[in-house]
Amino acid sequence: MLKLIHERLNSKTCNEVMEIAWSTLWNITDETPQNCQMFIDGSGMDLFLSCLETFPDKQELHRNMLGLMGNVAEVKFLRPRLMQERYVTVFNSLLESESDGIEVSYNSCGVLSHMMSDGADCWTVSQPCRQQVLERMVQAIERWDIATKRNINYRSFEPILKLLSDHDTPQVQHWAVWALTNLTRVYPDKYVQLLRDEGGITLLEAILNNPQPYPPVKQLVNMVLATCHQYEQQELENNGRAENN
Repeated sequence: MLKLIHERLNSKTCNEVMEIAWSTLWNITDETPQNCQMFIDGSGMDLFLSCLETFPDKQELHRNMLGLMGNVAEVKFLRPRLMQERYVTVFNSLLESESDGIEVSYNSCGVLSHMMSDGADCWTVSQPCRQQVLERMVQAIERWDIATKRNINYRSFEPILKLLSDHDTPQVQHWAVWALTNLTRVYPDKYVQLLRDEGGITLLEAILNNPQPYPPVKQLVNMVLATCHQYEQQELENNGRAENN
């Protein structure tokens, strides 16, 4: 796949083959650390930067690439390899992207959230500074419409749920809770039960009981819990009707 991308880059051709190659990489790296490492070891990050520079207006390409970046950032032992100024600068810049709706901005914020979750000591680049990036993350999150329909698919919430316990960095929680609020609200049939099954309700309730998260984070938590409660009530009503019939 990387060879295919390299060939298209050399000819400055962004066609269906290029987009499918990045889409395939996104799929095969999902919750698969070994494949994420192979991507990094194969100079995949250089291809990522080159594609962004060469094809600045290809929205679907950007979405596929940033989805892949999100998978890589979920792998803790690979995150130090993302902590380079040239990568962080790009992720920081893409927070303002409107490419493919919110998807590129959302995934960039997700990448940075995972990097932030390792703590201030692991933020080893001087520019952009950590605090500046945190502020830009919040600005991006607050621009997104919570009712946005998504071009993304989660098989598990585990990577997001890990971020809910990062009480030292509420901006990280903000991204994670926004994601859960959006997905359970727009696609309740798919994601409410997944959130329950993976223990997300308990983690969300812990945020409400902690003084560190700022008000917008807790407001989103209340929205998620309300959505889940409403869905549960609807299920009970539907089951009751089925039994009566």
